[in-house]
Amino acid sequence: MIAVVRRLLWSVLGIKYYNYLKGTNATYLKDAKWAVIGDKTYDNGAFVWRWYNGSLLRIGKYCSIANNVNFVCDSGYHAESQITSFPLFHEVLEKDDEVIINNVSYLVKDIKGKLKPKRTNILVGNDVWIGVNVTILPGVKIGNGVTILAGAVINEDLPDYAVAGGVPAKILSLKHSEEVIESLNKISWWDWSEEKIKENINDFYLPMDRFIQKHL
Repeated sequence: MIAVVRRLLWSVLGIKYYNYLKGTNATYLKDAKWAVIGDKTYDNGAFVWRWYNGSLLRIGKYCSIANNVNFVCDSGYHAESQITSFPLFHEVLEKDDEVIINNVSYLVKDIKGKLKPKRTNILVGNDVWIGVNVTILPGVKIGNGVTILAGAVINEDLPDYAVAGGVPAKILSLKHSEEVIESLNKISWWDWSEEKIKENINDFYLPMDRFIQKHL
């Protein structure tokens, strides 16, 4: 019944209004069926963007993603030409027109499935916290345990347990020593079963050295 009412409302208001409410044609992370999202990871209204059908977004387990985070999963054909950053073939040619790029011939309608942009894919580790209004650019790999401060633009890889912020983002600090980071990655608590996590829930609020001593 609810679905019927929704369809009726959209038919009255129009599809453009629906797209406006969805975020001006952006795709919500929850709706991106092609994205791989780990167990227990949640978001409060993140968006994903891609223009090449083969671009990947892989997010690990137990990640916390705030509102209005943008995952830009490829460069969208802005770097294929040495002359211009404008995607001429999409904006000037018709779908059945032919264009030659790097000595390869494409029909415009086939480009999204066949031509890989210069930068693609985003990989996010486990136990990552991404603050509100963060933008993550294509080709980036984010390690385990990273915290990204609100408003940051991530254009380079971030190592495990880094704290990063700024435009463009810089590594502000590491949360732990190299030894502790190595121990946490060995423990890999995010790979535990949910039952094991529940059984050991109080251990997550112990001092770090006691947690490592008990579970390493």
